[in-house]
Amino acid sequence: MAHSFLVDAGYWNVNGHWLQPNLPPIPLEGGIQITWKRANWFKMTTSLTCGDETATKIIYQCRGNLNYEAKHYTYVSQHSLLGNIEGEGRLGPQSIIQYYWFMGTASKQKGVDTFYYVDKNKYHFTSNILDGHSIKNTIEATLIR
Repeated sequence: MAHSFLVDAGYWNVNGHWLQPNLPPIPLEGGIQITWKRANWFKMTTSLTCGDETATKIIYQCRGNLNYEAKHYTYVSQHSLLGNIEGEGRLGPQSIIQYYWFMGTASKQKGVDTFYYVDKNKYHFTSNILDGHSIKNTIEATLIR
């Protein structure tokens, strides 16, 4: 099985929910555009709109370097709600997992994302923001190319 998300350029539709403690799930939709500039350098642009009262927009741009042999990548990102982020990721046999931390804050917040392979045109996505040992926010979604 070869991953098609991240390693191939393209556009992915996102449909899912934003989960916050003690609140009903908030529908979200949007897309992820992945482009490659050079052999190992990628850019991922994500734009999501949440179906809450204010139609919250989540926009972030990520630039990273993928080491194909080690199946490992590092990246930096600018997130509209969370600020500057640095992270790293691994390409596993069934999933792509990335771990990230927030720069320039005293916060102990960090995040973990999992892109679980269903088929070459579909992934299940889970994103968790952690504050210390507690889950602060979760996004669950389906990505379809």
